[in-house]
Amino acid sequence: MSNRQPTMERQSLSISGMTCAACAARIEKVVSKMEGVHEINVNFALGKGDVTFNHTTTPVEQITDNIKRLGFDARVETNLFAKSASTSAECNRLRNRFLLSACFTIPLLWTMVNHFHFTSGIWIPVLFLNPWFQFAMATFVQFVIGGPFYTSAYRALRHKSANMDVLVVLGTSAAYLYSHYVVFHPNATAIGQHPPLYFETSAMIITIVLLGKWLEAMAKKRTLHALEQLHALQAEEADVLRGRTVVRVPLAEVLPGDTIVIKPGAKIPADGTVITGWSAIDESLLTGESQPVDKHSGDTVIGGTVNLNGTLHVKAEKIGSHSALSHMIQLVVQAQHTKPSIQRHADDIAELFVPIVMSFAAITFAAWEFVFAPGDFGEALEHAISVLVIACPCAIGLATPTSVLVGSGKAAKKGILFKDGKHLEMLQQIDTILLDKTGTITEGKPKLTDYIAVGSIDEMTLLRYAAAAEVHSEHPLSRAVVAEAEAKCLAVPPASGFQAFPGYGIRASVEGKDVLIGTAQWLRKDGVKVHDMAEAVKFESQGKTVLYVAIQGRLAGLLAARDSIKVTSVQAIDTLRKWGVDVVMVTGDQERTALTIAQEVGIRSVHAGSLPDDKVKVLQKLQQAGRKVAMVGDGVNDAPALAAADIGVAIGTGADIAVEAADVNLVRGHLTGLTDAIRISQKTMANIKQNLSFALIYNVLAIPLAVIGWLEPWMAGTAMALSSISVVSNALRLQHSK
Repeated sequence: MSNRQPTMERQSLSISGMTCAACAARIEKVVSKMEGVHEINVNFALGKGDVTFNHTTTPVEQITDNIKRLGFDARVETNLFAKSASTSAECNRLRNRFLLSACFTIPLLWTMVNHFHFTSGIWIPVLFLNPWFQFAMATFVQFVIGGPFYTSAYRALRHKSANMDVLVVLGTSAAYLYSHYVVFHPNATAIGQHPPLYFETSAMIITIVLLGKWLEAMAKKRTLHALEQLHALQAEEADVLRGRTVVRVPLAEVLPGDTIVIKPGAKIPADGTVITGWSAIDESLLTGESQPVDKHSGDTVIGGTVNLNGTLHVKAEKIGSHSALSHMIQLVVQAQHTKPSIQRHADDIAELFVPIVMSFAAITFAAWEFVFAPGDFGEALEHAISVLVIACPCAIGLATPTSVLVGSGKAAKKGILFKDGKHLEMLQQIDTILLDKTGTITEGKPKLTDYIAVGSIDEMTLLRYAAAAEVHSEHPLSRAVVAEAEAKCLAVPPASGFQAFPGYGIRASVEGKDVLIGTAQWLRKDGVKVHDMAEAVKFESQGKTVLYVAIQGRLAGLLAARDSIKVTSVQAIDTLRKWGVDVVMVTGDQERTALTIAQEVGIRSVHAGSLPDDKVKVLQKLQQAGRKVAMVGDGVNDAPALAAADIGVAIGTGADIAVEAADVNLVRGHLTGLTDAIRISQKTMANIKQNLSFALIYNVLAIPLAVIGWLEPWMAGTAMALSSISVVSNALRLQHSK
């Protein structure tokens, strides 16, 4: 029997035709029941869906066809930024529909002054009071401009669901058809009485709903601005060195290994390493850092950043969809597609809201028709229409996704990437943070400060053998050893049989001799006699990391390296402690070194000599005690703990495996990015709660007012539109928050 797991594929869909959160909930409910579909998240605010499915049993075309059968248009999203153009087009369409509707509604609105004593003296053209004129104006608005509402409502009801359009159609149709009946049956009213027409009510509701939709579309367009800014960073062409000639080619034709020539003022088209040249690079739009960063031979550059002055020759390494910028864009979009748990609760409410409101409207009509105003069909109808219109769940559906959209976009501008909407929600709940030392608290660029030979071997030979063994390792300490050998112009021999043991050290064969470099405990375990050295104690008390070197099973000496502490680490740790967050250091370094660094940055709890498994055990022990734990690291040995934490936070300058295992990526590589991320999480969640509270309180207060007759239908329509606009406007405040 085969134990192979089904191949899951993740696909973004563009979904149009949704009018409220109930539509999104309906799509999720139907598609999630399809065979082979693992998960689907539909974002009403963005008009997008994110589906995970088994493509061998359920092709994506089958999923889009099923969505189309529900009455919506769905297609595979091939361009992440096509939504911006479609949103602009939708804004224009809604604006034109609103203006046309307003032109036909204004004459009907003018007649409303005749309904009130204090405005009865205002002049009204006689034509506007003609029932047949009103009938003609209202008919155009109801069925030509309002036609899409009927289409959407029909599709929803045909599939046994109800959305906002059902409420709009029911309310406006009731007012229109009653008025239609009065026009064609004038004898139905008492002799001498003016026929009670409600054409202005139906037309005004449609016009106001269109105004609300237009303003919502414009607000959504603004929320896509962060994505557009990221997209604009991507270069379309590159100057590539072909032989001795520089040729300008489309970015798609650039291959890994090509030498790219980047002139002053040009965008860097791909991730790579500087071969020759020196320049200052503006990384502000990508990392949030305002100060330019100096780059020279051997330094890495990121595609999308701007070369300010000198000319650089860069070896292209990651291009197009593999670049850091493309990965950043994908993460931002993914975070905006997925839903925090708070939004799922809102979706559940929205799905039940429409049928509940329809029941309330029916009860309201019956109460006024038979109890409060017996026989006054017109008044009972008015109050029922008010209930139908005011209770549309648009604001509830927009409350969460617009805040997540703006919050994740704000984070991206500061170089903070959330992989999922739920991580944006969870980060502000963290009460304990575990920090790795090297590359997280420190710069991750240690320098070899001391090396002492033991026995017959001299210091230069010790350094030569150590560099030969370390040359194949990517660890920062290994690079420090190799850099020192290069600075001394030593002839480093080739090594073979290289092996790395995370948390312990490395092993290699140099000139036929077995070389071990690592901790004293590891060398002892391998049979090497390692005695306590006063120099080692001294170096460790100075915050230096000590590596022991053994050649052919005998201790040959030790190496000491010092890694400078990031200035921002002290500031970030101090901020976290003021917020009441427990900060713990977990490092594979020696205890004395770890304690020295911890004291310098203000950390009181330290777990030194921690192997990858030990870090996970420390983390799990805290979780079992009921703590919400975040792990922050950058190395390969941090990956297990990053994956096991409630929230894994990777320093963006770290190893790829650490970045992949984490839930949040700090592109800047500084711990102040962590405090910024927590603050953005706090503000976004506070914004979501404000939105939901407003939307729910609005409905709780407004529906009873409509039931008792304190709200005219046009007032209800205006209030409904304003509630959605206010929710989106409140979410947009996040763009300007500090």
